[in-house]
Amino acid sequence: MIKKICLTILLLQYYCFSQGYRNPPPGTISLMNAGAFTAQADDASACVLNPAGLVLLKKSQIQTGILGLFSETKYLGNMISTEKKNNFAVLGNIYVGFVPEKSNLRFGFGITSPYGQQIQWHRQITETFWAYNVPYYGEMKFVTVTSSIALPITKTISLGSGIDIHRSFVETRQSVPWSFITQTPDGTATLKGEDVAASFRIGIHYHKKNHSLGLTWSSPFEASYTGTFSMTNFPSALPPFLQGIQPSVKSTFTIKFPEIYSLGYRWKNEKLAVQLGLESVKYSCLKKIVVDAGPDSLLIPPLIKNWQDVWNYSAGIEYNLNRKCRLNAAIGFIQSPVPDDTFEPTLPDADRFIYSAGINFSTASGKISLFYIYNQFKKRTILQGGFTDGIYRSSGNFVGCGYTTDI
Repeated sequence: MIKKICLTILLLQYYCFSQGYRNPPPGTISLMNAGAFTAQADDASACVLNPAGLVLLKKSQIQTGILGLFSETKYLGNMISTEKKNNFAVLGNIYVGFVPEKSNLRFGFGITSPYGQQIQWHRQITETFWAYNVPYYGEMKFVTVTSSIALPITKTISLGSGIDIHRSFVETRQSVPWSFITQTPDGTATLKGEDVAASFRIGIHYHKKNHSLGLTWSSPFEASYTGTFSMTNFPSALPPFLQGIQPSVKSTFTIKFPEIYSLGYRWKNEKLAVQLGLESVKYSCLKKIVVDAGPDSLLIPPLIKNWQDVWNYSAGIEYNLNRKCRLNAAIGFIQSPVPDDTFEPTLPDADRFIYSAGINFSTASGKISLFYIYNQFKKRTILQGGFTDGIYRSSGNFVGCGYTTDI
């Protein structure tokens, strides 16, 4: 049964993704606490969220989780109103914590999807009202495999580190206005790329009686995508300024991913626990994305990003009803890195508050967790003097479950 569950989650990781540049934190208890888990880090998901917390495991453990995302983005312009087409996605994760016999070392292994996005607008809208300037479809698939190790330094302090191997795939599709250039039927320009990259993380954890502190640093990394740029309905005759372009060429581009600092504090007694989280994400590493498509590069101007560093905040409370049932509730604030002057509909991000509630049941075979998260996005009014100016309203509802058991 465990093998079947793991295989199912792995398939979800590879084929499913969520809207947004960075996905929700991968871990059941972390999600229940609106992202605050660095200081707790007492289950197998610590191998990713704070590897130093693995020393808190007394037995080897496996944890799996599934998160269903229901989201929508509506656009209101001067002449139209519309909404994106795809509103559902699924994320999954797997964690394993190993506790060797007669050793203070702890080992962890995780499969997660820390980044990813998918959005699809009605193609006619991007052609008619947005003047072919916006891809009508974009997606990023991301699978990360993490291996971690932790050891105690003293009775109250532990250190941990992990190596992440990221495999990702990016694709965009945009209408080509051949009808205006050569009076032939419009085509589709498709950009594809994939890459394998690596990064690492370091964590420290302090735990004594009712208090615990955690700090994690995740390194920045770059994904250098290689793939193709191709166009359909390629005309037989081209105007002089387009001479030399090809219907299909090899392409390369690089996307930079941020370094992340996570700090947490937790206080608990027999009945109650309070948890606080603070996160700094250095998105300013992403200035622009330049595509090298050989002779077709003149069709692909640099995509200016100029993203900003952000701070995220979270606070959660946990109450033990009895030995077998525990309740969680939390609130968080997620800041968008996308400034107004480089906002574009392919990633209609916005600041948001998140509210979560969950329940944990302990059974003879393991722990079952159920939770719900509501994302309250702020309205974004974009006034760039361009075709995509208008009001963007987003919302999101997440429903998830998890299962944890000793092995």
